Amino acid sequence: MIKSFVQLFRYLFAIYIALVLFFCLYTFSNTGINLSEYIFGIRADRIAHFIMFFPYPVSAWLALKENFRKSFPKYPVLMLMLTGAALALTAEVLQKFNPARESDIYDLAANVAGIVAGTLLTLLFRKIIDNVWPDRL
Repeated sequence: MIKSFVQLFRYLFAIYIALVLFFCLYTFSNTGINLSEYIFGIRADRIAHFIMFFPYPVSAWLALKENFRKSFPKYPVLMLMLTGAALALTAEVLQKFNPARESDIYDLAANVAGIVAGTLLTLLFRKIIDNVWPDRL
């Protein structure tokens, strides 16, 4: 039963990565979506980047927890955050190859901020799982 949950989390994580790459590389110019507007003084596309990368740490931890623990026994959560930052950087670099998209350092900062916030949530979530439901998920 537990292995089927882990397998489900791995499938969902793969779908999540595919969606992140799709949304980072898709051209939204003909859709009527305007992400250049400001919400609470923050450009909407930066909020979208934050929201898009926020789930990465939680979903990666649920899908690959044992891999992180085996490969990086001292700092699995730090490596979780670094792999998320690598995904964020990769997405921004790939945007340079799409003439209809822009690669922006502020978008990268929003990506990394989402990953850091998600990692903090993962630390809290990890403590709950390890103390309440040890090694069952």
